[in-house]
Amino acid sequence: MAKQYKALKPVGRFKKGDVIGGLSDTQIKKLLADGVIQEVPEVKAAAPAKKTTGDEK
Repeated sequence: MAKQYKALKPVGRFKKGDVIGGLSDTQIKKLLADGVIQEVPEVKAAAPAKKTTGDEK
């Protein structure tokens, strides 16, 4: 999955809080350096819970 970035301030057509998309790597690096956007941490799927049947000891 590609990295996602969130606007901390208005950026072009994006409002504060919007997920940024369609920008070049150069633009992203500049906006990150300026503190205008931040990387959204990747959400990992939770491991499925172990099913207990009662037979295990």
